[in-house]
Amino acid sequence: MHTRASYRVGYYSLHTGTVEPTVITDPDNPEHGSTVLRLIHAIEVHTCVHCYQQPSVRGECERLFRPELEAQEPG
Repeated sequence: MHTRASYRVGYYSLHTGTVEPTVITDPDNPEHGSTVLRLIHAIEVHTCVHCYQQPSVRGECERLFRPELEAQEPG
């Protein structure tokens, strides 16, 4: 909810999912490619503000949104 002087968040909506690296090239300049993450399987996560304040919920949302960080963790 927005007002002239402030805003209030009622919930968080996260659009994430399984991705894979893909190289996109310009047909006019094929040697200059860019690597992007292609969405393979979409996941939508919704949580209220109060639940998001809980460390376990926030951690789960972060894990779903940035799965590449979990792969980098030792152990």
